[in-house]
Amino acid sequence: MYSTHEMRMIQADASGLEQWACSTCGRRLQLRWPPDYEKRVLDPGDQTACHVGATADAPQPPDAPPGPGQALRNRRLRETGIADVATP
Repeated sequence: MYSTHEMRMIQADASGLEQWACSTCGRRLQLRWPPDYEKRVLDPGDQTACHVGATADAPQPPDAPPGPGQALRNRRLRETGIADVATP
């Protein structure tokens, strides 16, 4: 069984390039989302771990208006196709 590590976005610039890091193993990478997708691993960290991305946004009640963090999260879900997956 693989361990799961959570990566957090630590920096983003105006061009859309984001830097993500894992506090557990030190994995770092740079991402640019579609349409100009780019992924560059800066430090591989634990290559046997399953790395998942997380946003720093606090959970919002369902009736809360979307803020900028929620809009960014929704964009990522749309662009990766996750938004189309039905939840149980």
